[in-house]
Amino acid sequence: MALRPHRIRGVIPALFLARHAIAPDDAIAFQPRDAPEQAAFDQLRANGIVRETAPGDFYFDLGAHYAAVERRRRLAVPIAIIVSVLIAWIATQFFRG
Repeated sequence: MALRPHRIRGVIPALFLARHAIAPDDAIAFQPRDAPEQAAFDQLRANGIVRETAPGDFYFDLGAHYAAVERRRRLAVPIAIIVSVLIAWIATQFFRG
């Protein structure tokens, strides 16, 4: 993976990145503080972005994160193109006499 700045949003990813917990050897103990943080943490774990190395020790998998971002982008681009074409078609209907 090429070196690049990590523009990752969210409280949990920021915490893992600040503590450099981005590899199995760098795993940190983590316990969510409240319900919204627990929900976000569970979502990251379900997507394989936050991984557990030992009970209670987790790390942020940058490769999995960037793969998830790429999957979302590959889905969003065709949808944006279709919506743009549809909006352009609707706009042209107003200019017909």
